[in-house]
Amino acid sequence: MDLCERCELSEAKIRLHMESDSMHLCNDCYNELMAEDLDVTLQPLLETFSIKDYQGISRTFLVERRPDPMGIFLEASETIEFGYKFAVHGELDCDQQALLNKLIDKAQIGIGKQQVKSGVFPNGQPYHTIMNDQFTGLIEYDETAEGLPLVIIDGKPFSWEEVGRMLMTYEGFQMKLEVYDFTDDVPEGSGPPNKNKTVM
Repeated sequence: MDLCERCELSEAKIRLHMESDSMHLCNDCYNELMAEDLDVTLQPLLETFSIKDYQGISRTFLVERRPDPMGIFLEASETIEFGYKFAVHGELDCDQQALLNKLIDKAQIGIGKQQVKSGVFPNGQPYHTIMNDQFTGLIEYDETAEGLPLVIIDGKPFSWEEVGRMLMTYEGFQMKLEVYDFTDDVPEGSGPPNKNKTVM
């Protein structure tokens, strides 16, 4: 683990490029420098929160804040590998508590519905089925696959092959793939009744 070059206490997660040099910084040190440079006051915010998913299971999220010239970004990452992740963006002069509330609301909506049903065939082979003919997922790097992503759905990782097998139940149908920025709100798709829309 590389330590922050400024405080020498926390893990360095950010590389800050300056005119003739660069520094590896922890999130707190980066935020302090950026807040000073941008003349922004960072309001005290919760660092974690827990909410229940569609099964009633409590999910705990770590909150990270990052100011930059484009605004203030908040990200909530579940405290497990390849779990749920959500993010929001506000202006530099935004109400940061309201922005956090928006993030919590976004997470609550995101974990409040099941999108993939899993089960086991009588022969013992597991299967996954897309519910309601659409799903919203997060694309992640898969170190076990050459150039193919993982897709995080329902807070669980699915390989590209698993996603492909789920889509094969729609053989012969049309598909619409839309990609959104991490901080965007993905609109709920209604889809026509003949099952021809799948949003990833």
